[in-house]
Amino acid sequence: MIIFRNILLRKQIITIAGPAIVEMVMYMLIGVVDIAIVGRLGPEALAAVSLGAEIFFAIILLLEALAIGSTILVAQGKGANRQASIDQIIAHTMIMALTLGLAAAFLGLGYSSQLLNLFSVEASVYQQAYSYLMITFKIAPLALILYMVHALFRGYGRTDIPMIIAVITNIFNVVGDYVLVYGKWGFPSLGVSGAAWATAGAHILGFVIAMWFLLSGRGGISLKLSFLFDLKPKVFAKIVRLGFPTMMEQLFQTVSHLISIYLLVYMGTLVFACHQVAITVESISYMPGFGLAIAATTLVGQAVGARDKKALSEAARGCLEFAILLMGFFGVIFALIPYQVAAIFSNDAEVINLSAWLIRLASLEQITVAISMVIGGALKGSGDTRTPFLISLFFTWIFRLPLIYLIIRVLHWGITLVWLVFILDWFFKTVIYLIIYRRRGWIERALPEQ
Repeated sequence: MIIFRNILLRKQIITIAGPAIVEMVMYMLIGVVDIAIVGRLGPEALAAVSLGAEIFFAIILLLEALAIGSTILVAQGKGANRQASIDQIIAHTMIMALTLGLAAAFLGLGYSSQLLNLFSVEASVYQQAYSYLMITFKIAPLALILYMVHALFRGYGRTDIPMIIAVITNIFNVVGDYVLVYGKWGFPSLGVSGAAWATAGAHILGFVIAMWFLLSGRGGISLKLSFLFDLKPKVFAKIVRLGFPTMMEQLFQTVSHLISIYLLVYMGTLVFACHQVAITVESISYMPGFGLAIAATTLVGQAVGARDKKALSEAARGCLEFAILLMGFFGVIFALIPYQVAAIFSNDAEVINLSAWLIRLASLEQITVAISMVIGGALKGSGDTRTPFLISLFFTWIFRLPLIYLIIRVLHWGITLVWLVFILDWFFKTVIYLIIYRRRGWIERALPEQ
């Protein structure tokens, strides 16, 4: 394995992926802590927070996906040692984040009721989820700026800064959840609304810290205010050209996920709650994959900027090897102790039993998820954001959703077969990604012979 032979490459991957993984885990823990704490209030509160968080983060992360264009351009700018180009990308990204964030807040606050009505949830779940969304969408602009600043630092290779911000905000969220959900230290017991306020407060704090780093220049890059008054349509176009396919990929994944939730709600509150517990647990195992995909995007992007084919190829392979090892480890954990993992999120025996079974099924897709994520990240770093989008589009709408609909609404079969569809979906995507990776045409397109 190249990660054992090439010490410098191993260090580069760990330096970028390590903090990125911690960052992803920290932000995921915001949702995990919400669910773990609110889960003690019963299945209805658990379902409400799960649904509310799904909707809020689906919209924010959909818009944030455009920032992959910024990540790629910053990485390529660093590889080519073009600092002025990086400064220009930063300013344009900030304007884009503010504009999209305000639009998200307007739409979220104005149409949350209509969004929730799509899911046909029970009245008590609806009311609590609506309360959650009315609080969290108020800080949508700050949340989107926060995540896009993170994308800029990732492209520059400074994933340690988003990690620091994530650790601080997660500590704030844990304390806020405990105090506001249960009513500790003299604060009122707010239940689901308390979880929403804790999440909102964590994002506000994260925004303040992120802007301090960006304005002070302590992360190697900084926001030059002069560039805010020298905006160029062609720069926005470059960011959008690279980021739009990824945003569409995120959109189709999000819509697929929301439609899946819509269908799963028909199976009852218990099944839906257990599905969300299993999804939350599995999302933790995705963090190494996400982190190493970020490392692949950054290192491949920098290699493209430096026009170094060997570095490009080795970066992609090294990240892939790391991802298989780490996510394979999670697969073993999920297979061996699923009941202990499920018990973290609920003290209800029915919830634990069904959630544990789904977690065990999730162990079967860890390796394929790892491969798909990292190769997708490497392709994006090379400037090819279109291929991952097309793969996602095909398998989401031609394979995954039709089968889930058939299983739930037509055949009325159980949740196990739904999860088997998830497993097969990742398997077939991995086959396609490996074919593309092995043929190496993506490398030649990124760095054609001159």
